[in-house]
Amino acid sequence: MDHEELKFERNHQGGHAQDMNMQIVEVDDGRAVGVMKIEDRMLNPYGAIHGGVLFSLADTVGGTAALSRGFYIVTSNGTINYLRGTRNSREITAIATEVKTGKTLSIYDVEMEDEHGKLVAKAVMTYCSLGVPLDRGDHVDY
Repeated sequence: MDHEELKFERNHQGGHAQDMNMQIVEVDDGRAVGVMKIEDRMLNPYGAIHGGVLFSLADTVGGTAALSRGFYIVTSNGTINYLRGTRNSREITAIATEVKTGKTLSIYDVEMEDEHGKLVAKAVMTYCSLGVPLDRGDHVDY
C-alpha cells in the first residue's frame, strides 16, 4: 500500500478518528501529519481541550506514521506531556516523526501545536509490528 492509499484509508475507515474530526493530511516514510478540528464536546469542564482528546490525536497520527512502514501495528505504549493551555485553541496539528524503527518495536515523537503555532503537547508513542504486511488484505486478529 502506498502512502496516498494509506492516507485515504485512514481518512475513510470510520470509527473514533472520524468521530473526533481527525484528518490525516500527509504520510511519508516514518512520518505523518494530522489535523483535528475542536468542538465544544471535546473540552474539559474548564474550557480547555481534554487531555484524552490530545492523546487520541497523538496515537492516531503516530500510528499512521508507524503504518507507513507497511505492516499492521498495535500501540504498545504512549506517554504525553501537556505543555500549554488550550482554552483558545480550535484546531490542533500533530506531526509524528520516527525516532527508531525495528523488527518489532518502533518509537515516534508526536508534537502537537494549535492554530496559533503554540506547542501544546508532546507525546512519545511506541508501536509493536504484527509482522503482517498491510497489502496482504487479510483480517488480522490481535
